[in-house]
Amino acid sequence: MSLIAIVRTVAVFSSGLFAGILLGDRMGATFARPSLSPSSFLQFQRIQHVHFARMMPPLTLVAVASGLGWLIMLRSQWNGSQFWLVAVAMGMMVLAATLTLRVNIPINNQLMTWSVEAPPENMREIWNRWERVHTIRTILWIGAFAFEATALCVLASVTTNNSLP
Repeated sequence: MSLIAIVRTVAVFSSGLFAGILLGDRMGATFARPSLSPSSFLQFQRIQHVHFARMMPPLTLVAVASGLGWLIMLRSQWNGSQFWLVAVAMGMMVLAATLTLRVNIPINNQLMTWSVEAPPENMREIWNRWERVHTIRTILWIGAFAFEATALCVLASVTTNNSLP
């Protein structure tokens, strides 16, 4: 297997895994969180945060680095659709990661300082901002995965058409 094939595989797998994790939370826990009492909500989010805080940064780094590597390897084909599909995917991932760093992580860190027995009165208001940005970053990561997957389809189409008699 060539280096570019490995990089493409890692890029699509990691962006798809990331998108799936976010979509799973968005379509599951997002609907459950509002029905939890403030203390239960805080307890649930703390448990989730501890696990996600370990896993998500390396996964983000792998997805962005492999996507960037793929893009760099395609730079000589900058006028081709595969290059631009990967470039758009990279832009979406970088935007989503920036939103996460600027909004979601600071709110998560703030949440970790709150008392489970006496959460702040405006906890839901603060958390609603997290949920709005979470929806946006979920859409961006799903889009990035779709663009990378489409870039693979373009590659497969070109490869198949070039091998026809």
